[in-house]
Amino acid sequence: MLAVEINDTGLLLARTGADGVPVVAGEESPGFALLHEGRVHVGAEAARRHRVAPLHAQNRFWQALGLDPLPWSTRGFATTADLAHAHLAAVLEPGVRAGDRELLLAVPSGYTREQLGLLVGIASECGVVVRGLVDAGLAAASTVAPSPCMLHLDLQLHQAAATLLETSRADGMLRRTRYELLPGAGQLAFRQAVAATIATTFVRETRFDPLHQAATEQRLHDLLPAWLQALASADETAAEIEFGATAYHIDLSRAQVVDAVEALTAEVLRLVQSTRPPGALMHLCFSPRIAAIPGLVARLTSLRDCVMVELAPGAAATGALQSAAAIVRSADAITLVHRLPVAGAAVADDTARPPAAVPAEAIPTHVLFNGRAWPISATPLTLGWSVGAGVRALTLPAGIAGVSRSHCTLECRDGQSVVSDHSTYGTFVNDERVGGHVALKVGDVLRLGAPGVALELIRVLPDHGAS
Repeated sequence: MLAVEINDTGLLLARTGADGVPVVAGEESPGFALLHEGRVHVGAEAARRHRVAPLHAQNRFWQALGLDPLPWSTRGFATTADLAHAHLAAVLEPGVRAGDRELLLAVPSGYTREQLGLLVGIASECGVVVRGLVDAGLAAASTVAPSPCMLHLDLQLHQAAATLLETSRADGMLRRTRYELLPGAGQLAFRQAVAATIATTFVRETRFDPLHQAATEQRLHDLLPAWLQALASADETAAEIEFGATAYHIDLSRAQVVDAVEALTAEVLRLVQSTRPPGALMHLCFSPRIAAIPGLVARLTSLRDCVMVELAPGAAATGALQSAAAIVRSADAITLVHRLPVAGAAVADDTARPPAAVPAEAIPTHVLFNGRAWPISATPLTLGWSVGAGVRALTLPAGIAGVSRSHCTLECRDGQSVVSDHSTYGTFVNDERVGGHVALKVGDVLRLGAPGVALELIRVLPDHGAS
């Protein structure tokens, strides 16, 4: 049996090996198509030319899968679906040639019922029989140890996708509960931001602008993945682009690249924060595409109560094959699978895991609001716009949107500075919603309500009277 992970950053084929173990078969095939000299090229060949001939290139035919007409046409190609068919047929060709005719499709979140039906029809025209559809995030997460709360994070070409999953200890099922998409924060946006920084560095250091000509712009983007891979294990790498008889060199640093993608990284961080449930320990399962962005995993590691889990390449495709028995349907009953069994694997009891303690030197002693530092002590400090009498209170101005009368409480508890939420619209620490209570650290930003008001947690050193 075959399985294909449908992700326009690179479709990936997996097959069941002779020993029954799913294996990835071949390289990723990026979701590009290009009309060149009357012929349509797809995958890596199209990606290597798309900046040279942008008017004849397409890279949204998977995201916007449909029957919309192309801006250009040639024999056999009139709609985006025709490009998807050509691309999928090329990816499937090795498996079909080997005699495998049954196919599972791991599909990204966001496809409509009509698009799923069209996808099944396209695949059927490639000489295979579609036996089932499964959510790609669900299939990928099913390849690792289950946890009560899991979130799958991936990049597509034009957007980031976060899929929230929950494992039930009662029935041993892993379920997709919701997903969120972040348009404009896909792999292309990250690479474009890095490319712009690299081009600026070339201009500043060599007077050569690789973005001035289409051929050198294409060359820059062709070399970019190798440079990023080098920076994954080194602080600096040499970058070289040839133009004519001259080779231009710069030293590219990891810090430059991290700075270049900082705004996009912050957006992805907010995507995860808005998708995860408050107060739960979460296993964040991220794809190799996420890991390939310098600095992104480091930022994600800063999330509270979060266990980082890096997935293997093609995890959605191999996961689909591992769970084939729960995905396969008859031809007239194919539907997108949103839950998979995790029987035989122990579900981690994350509810029993205590939150990580904040080191003593990082425990805040005060909360700063409007230039005044309010001490955090064993006596609870209640924040709100109308706190009752007889309570130690930090009274906020009335009329702030999203702030409750008695919104939250700060106190020292078990050697930690803790915030407890009592509000309607939520209390947030570094844009993560508090569920119950959270231990605070120096530098945290406490936001009450939405949009609400922000306060900063600080540590005031004691004055020993030294002169």
